[in-house]
Amino acid sequence: MFKKLAESVKQPLSFTRIANIVSSTGAKVGTQTIINYLEYAKDAWLINPIQNIAGKLVEKETSPKYYFTDNSILNLFLPDGNTSLLENIAAVTLLRKYGRNDSVYFYNQGIEVDFYISDTYTAIQAYYNPDNNPGTFDREVKALLKITEVLECRKLQIITRDTEEQTLVMSGKEIEIIPVWKWLLNLKEINTSKSIA
Repeated sequence: MFKKLAESVKQPLSFTRIANIVSSTGAKVGTQTIINYLEYAKDAWLINPIQNIAGKLVEKETSPKYYFTDNSILNLFLPDGNTSLLENIAAVTLLRKYGRNDSVYFYNQGIEVDFYISDTYTAIQAYYNPDNNPGTFDREVKALLKITEVLECRKLQIITRDTEEQTLVMSGKEIEIIPVWKWLLNLKEINTSKSIA
């Protein structure tokens, strides 16, 4: 179960899908058992679910994205997981700063945006190396521009491994491209009343 969560750290996963995957390995398991184990893992601070802000109530509750509290545990399951590790560290940092409940979301409705912070109206994409694949980078930018049409966005960011550019201005919107080390330093003041750790 945890291996599948690690492999899918950037994607929403439903309880039923996880149960089917685990059952396909030969260990028959029911959906309720998966729900119980996910709750145990959440209570033990091993994983942190993030909901789709655009999802219906049932989808929000049953198909979140799961992030690991510790990047080194996630790394145990991923042979080459640089992109997943970058997105995971961003998720954990945001949850530490803004809290585990009703502040940090992802957006998935025709487009996907990795994070939406409702407290600050910030949309964030985590993209490991923009120089490696310009087509994918363009898609990330377009998703950020598209989300501004459906949600209030005062700040748009793309977090990278080490690429830093001046702010992009497209369609009248500013998009900050910032390396993860600098982004982490900017968010260093953790609100301990909402902290996840």
